[in-house]
Amino acid sequence: MILVSTRRLACLASAIWLCGAASAQGAPPAGYAVKPSDVAIPQGETLGEFRRMIQPFHNWTLICDESLKSKRRVCNVTQSIVNAQGAVAFNWSLVATADGKPLMMMRIPAGAGVGAQIELAMGDTPDRIVAQTDQCDAAFCFATIAIGNVLKRHIRAATPCRVSYQLPQIGPVVLEAPLDGLSAVLAKLK
Repeated sequence: MILVSTRRLACLASAIWLCGAASAQGAPPAGYAVKPSDVAIPQGETLGEFRRMIQPFHNWTLICDESLKSKRRVCNVTQSIVNAQGAVAFNWSLVATADGKPLMMMRIPAGAGVGAQIELAMGDTPDRIVAQTDQCDAAFCFATIAIGNVLKRHIRAATPCRVSYQLPQIGPVVLEAPLDGLSAVLAKLK
């Protein structure tokens, strides 16, 4: 354990401040800049008046954005499945519409294109849900499904979910996206 006297800490703080003040007066070194926040501030919000809370759970992450000005909070629960290189192969988020209806928003690599089918197979029988991507950006293609009784039942049972889709340059992609842990996150939101 290192013990430093209060006087030495005060001297050290003064020295750092003086060095910082002296270097701040000169031109900043070329090639360096402050990295902006990874949190995109929504339109109408101001810096310092917007907060993001990220809470990890088993297999899922709860993300809540809150406007400190309007006291409005919006949350989603998300899960990402990555490939061996660390690139996102599948992502889905449980979100709510403005009137509170739950939706599952799914993302697959942009190479799939608009109209690609994403199949969810859950349970031993299995129950199948098929969605089509309806839009893409540079990174992902998106599909959205309503949370119906079948999906609710599998969420409660923490059923394993097999996801499959096609990528033209690769072929079929099949992966596991576990529903285990989602009920625990939803219980925290109540």
